[in-house]
Order: sequence, then structure tokens, then C-alpha cells
Amino acid sequence: MAQPTSLQDIYTAIGLREDLGDVIYNIAPTETPFLTAAGRLKASAIKVEWNADSLDASVTNRAIEGDDAVINTSTPTVRYANQCQISRKVIGVSGTLESVSKAGRKSELAYQIARRAKELKRDMEKSLTTNQQSTVGGSATARSLASVENWITTYGQVGSGEATNTGFVTSTGLVGAVTDTSSAATATEAVLKSVIALVWSQGGQPETIMVGPFNKRIISTQFSGIATQYRDNKGTGQATILAAADNDNHIGNDYALAA
Repeated sequence: MAQPTSLQDIYTAIGLREDLGDVIYNIAPTETPFLTAAGRLKASAIKVEWNADSLDASVTNRAIEGDDAVINTSTPTVRYANQCQISRKVIGVSGTLESVSKAGRKSELAYQIARRAKELKRDMEKSLTTNQQSTVGGSATARSLASVENWITTYGQVGSGEATNTGFVTSTGLVGAVTDTSSAATATEAVLKSVIALVWSQGGQPETIMVGPFNKRIISTQFSGIATQYRDNKGTGQATILAAADNDNHIGNDYALAA
């Protein structure tokens, strides 16, 4: 079957309107769980410092009645520091582009500011959670903060090998890089419990676990701590595992991580 002679169809017509949706779909992940959960404070210098202290180890404490008191040796506090790191996204939008009609956004400038702000948060999340040591920088070198991983000096060994780290070095005021020679190991509930116990014994109070999508699936489906839970979960919230245990269109942030 063929078209009638002189039939005008869409393949020869001129002036057809385009079908362009008036929305822009963002398909990139934008969640920043660590940055969102982290506390906030205002830095007044490029180097942020704070004091930390810890209690002496618990001992069997018995004294003789009427015995002379002996002053216990006091340990000074430890002075820690981290560098403020600058992260930025620079936007350039012409006046003409801002004035013409556009699909999916009225203002190109406003759209780019919102878009770059999300990218900036993701960049900050990566700096906070990757293996990154602190540096003071210079006139031609950017400063870098020490990520949360680089403050950890006590590790629970999983698989073969181990991770080592100097942590905060008092003489330099900087935090070193992590050297990880361990091999990959399967995430198990037993391993998780042993790590939680180690964190607690070091003075931590673990409440949140952050993992990638692969281990998230394992924890959600294979840990018996949730498979054998018989108490009611009211509402529609996520279940809890129970066990015994400027004018130039510049966006920028200075931030530091305090452990």
C-alpha cells in the first residue's frame, strides 16, 4: 500500500512544533548522609583546634581506712586540629541566555545555582568520607582537611592484612593518610557486632552504619538481627535491627571535620 500522490506528511512539512517537556529530570544520586548527620560550627580561622580528654582505665579501687592520700597523676588534654578546606563551583550565565525562553526553568542562573549547590554537597561528602589526609596548603596549593577515616587509628581486622594510620600527629598538627593492605571480606553480622564492640571499647557510641549499596543489601536481608525480630514495628518508618548489643555567581564553602 502506498501514499496518495502529492500527500503532504510530517516528513516534508515545515514548521512543526517540537514536543519538549517543561521539566528537567535529575537522574544523579544527591543524598549526602554523612554531611547531613554531621554537626555544624563556625570556623574563625583556617585551622580549627579543640581539646580532647579521656578517663584513666578502670581499676580495682580499694583504700586502707585512715591511710595517707596520694595524689593521682594527671594527664594533660590532647590538642587536636584540622584544616579548613575550600570547595567551590563557579557559574557563568550570559545575559541573553537569562532573558530568552527556556524549557524546564525560568531562570538559568537560579537553576545553575541549585544544580551546582547539590554537586558541591556531593563533593564535600566525598572529601569527608574518602581516604584524605590534612595539608596546610600554600599560595599555589589548596588546603585539605583530614577525612573521618583518617582520624581512626584502631581498626578491627577483617580478612587478611590490616589498615594502619598515624592519625593526628602532635608535632606537625596534621593527620596522616591511611595505608590499607587488607583484602576484601564478606560482611557478616558477626563481623559487624565485633566492630561495634571494638568501637564501644574505644569510647564510641555507634548509632549509624554507612555502607555502599552492595553491603546495604546484605545487612538488610541477611542479618538475623532483623529476621528474628518479633516485636511490632508501628508506623511506616524503617525497621531497626535489634540485638544484644557571591555576586560573581560563585558558590563556595570552607569546612573542616572535627572528630
